[in-house]
Amino acid sequence: MKETASVHTSFGTPMKTLHWATAVLVLIMLYGGFTMSRETATMHFGTGLVVLVLMVAWLATRRASARPAYTPMPRWQEIAAKATHHGLYAAVTLQPIFGLLLVTTSKNEPVAYGVIPLKIARNDMLHEIGEWLHVINAYAIVGLVALHILAALYHHLVLKDNVLKRMLPFAKV
Repeated sequence: MKETASVHTSFGTPMKTLHWATAVLVLIMLYGGFTMSRETATMHFGTGLVVLVLMVAWLATRRASARPAYTPMPRWQEIAAKATHHGLYAAVTLQPIFGLLLVTTSKNEPVAYGVIPLKIARNDMLHEIGEWLHVINAYAIVGLVALHILAALYHHLVLKDNVLKRMLPFAKV
């Protein structure tokens, strides 16, 4: 049963674990995507599938878990925080889907981790749409991640509140 958010001051271990696992993989994927070579593509494809699974698990866990109430802040900051979080949820979940659209319609024979074939059928138009969506969404993720990190650091270093501590693995709030 879902408890009220006001009872909790910190996120639970499942949420923290999924958050940090996804965060690390997203940063690796962004770096890998912008520097990808033929040799690293198979890892990128496979890790994209892992990110998709993690995001589905994260969204399900978030829905089933109590969420700490927002730290008191001006209304515009709360709106910005919610918009950034929802933007991240959407963009990070959609990114592997756009990637799948891209690789499953490729003229090449893409494989994940060197063993999972991903090609369904060549379709140059869908491939181009997938490529465009994947690239544009990657830049959106970069912007949202930067905003998310900067806001967390602002709360921690300038406002000295508990916003960042609520998601740190071993921090006590």
